[in-house]
Amino acid sequence: MSDLFLLDSNIFIESYRTHHPFAYKEFHPFWRWLERMARNGKIQLLDTVFKEIVQRDSSGNRDELAEWIFNLFEDKQLSHKTDEIGAAYTQVQDYLVTCGLYRPVSYRQWEPETKADTWLIAAAMVEDAIVVTNEQAVHPMPSSPLKKEPKIPDVADAMGVRTMNLREFYDASGELVSLPYPIQSTF
Repeated sequence: MSDLFLLDSNIFIESYRTHHPFAYKEFHPFWRWLERMARNGKIQLLDTVFKEIVQRDSSGNRDELAEWIFNLFEDKQLSHKTDEIGAAYTQVQDYLVTCGLYRPVSYRQWEPETKADTWLIAAAMVEDAIVVTNEQAVHPMPSSPLKKEPKIPDVADAMGVRTMNLREFYDASGELVSLPYPIQSTF
């Protein structure tokens, strides 16, 4: 199994907005764990994912998550601009167009160069990495091609790339200690 994980932007965004907000000290260990994983090189951030997260708003500001990502990954991004990743990107795009599972309105959503999903799968193909995303597979069928945007797990699977969600990543990272919670009989 690969020791390299490429994280989708939704892992950071959903954690920040919903599950592990910075505002609560009890969640700080979660963010420190990610920082440690980045420092140890077990997770990498693709430059296109980095750009999705650190964009400034209309007032020119970044939120806390964007600042955290910027500080942690500013000079440690995996570039999508290599010949190998470019060739893999072409394979992914060709698959979307020819597989018969997606309508043009669907696969065109992955055509802009700024769209990270295709690049994420291509980079994982080249780096033999696992993509960590909270997207759910929808298992499109040729009898009813999708009109909606393709989902990373479906396309990654077709390209031979392994994916997992955040919960699965906890176990696969090898960085967390499993310890049963001591449930008390009285509170």
